[in-house]
Amino acid sequence: MGRRRRGRRRIVRRKKVIPKVFTCPNCGQRTVKVSTFKNKNMVLVKCGFCGLAKEFEYTAILAPVDYYSRFVDAFYT
Repeated sequence: MGRRRRGRRRIVRRKKVIPKVFTCPNCGQRTVKVSTFKNKNMVLVKCGFCGLAKEFEYTAILAPVDYYSRFVDAFYT
């Protein structure tokens, strides 16, 4: 008597997710959070460990990652 035929394994491809918390360029900790205040037309990027912060004007087409990269660029200039 033959065995049951095993089904083929499904290959699961995980979707890459944009992170919510980023690394601070000053202290190196992973504690930078991007807060959006649409009613005040402002975005606040702040490190929870060392307190380094920067405010940007809110633009609807930019994602939190874009504000983080502006934050890093402003830190290094």
